[in-house]
Amino acid sequence: MRDSHLHLLQTIEKSPDSALFIEENEDYSAFCSCRNITEVEFVEAFRASHPRAAEKLKISFGIHPQDPQEKELDTLLRLIGEKRIEAVGEIGLDLFSDEFRSTFGLQSELFKRQLEIAAEHDLPVILHIRKAIQPLFSLEYLLKKTAFVIFHSYSGTAEEAQTFLRHGVNGYFSFGNAILNGHKRAINCIRNLPRERILTETDAPYQPQAGKAFSRPEDLTDVINAVKNIRG
Repeated sequence: MRDSHLHLLQTIEKSPDSALFIEENEDYSAFCSCRNITEVEFVEAFRASHPRAAEKLKISFGIHPQDPQEKELDTLLRLIGEKRIEAVGEIGLDLFSDEFRSTFGLQSELFKRQLEIAAEHDLPVILHIRKAIQPLFSLEYLLKKTAFVIFHSYSGTAEEAQTFLRHGVNGYFSFGNAILNGHKRAINCIRNLPRERILTETDAPYQPQAGKAFSRPEDLTDVINAVKNIRG
């Protein structure tokens, strides 16, 4: 059970019982996405206080496109230098709202720089791409230089995903509760993408199943079963 994307601090705040699930479920592992040093330190402290979970939880850190703070580049470089993270992310582009579109220039600049840093240090990247698949195609030359790319909560089409793969991007496409909520584009991707390119996630505590207040790591079982059903 691989959860390619969750936010551990916010998850434990909303669902303290999830700590027991993470520690006791031997099959569970996850990438913990962090936006600031406080979140990184929380994951590190959690691993220290839950020894059986220590090897299951990997840390990613990146400047999120919804909060493009250039000063955090120094934090990223420091964390890499101290070998405290295993991936760069979530990073990317977000054109969902007028607010986010107003910072697109800075988003793009920081996204490119973080891709370059990831390539320099042979680290994978975890992408947050919302309403911005087309601009991403112009950055394929940078994506191809990274170890691999996880398209977190992928919302593009199967054809667009296949185009990235054909063009040499070592991409993996991750899906969560959206498929349980009937997201047609995500379901079509799962039907048509190569099996080895499909990942699962919860994005806990965000993107819950319909009727729930938040998502939890425990949701991963439902997501995996949904993928199995879609794939037949």
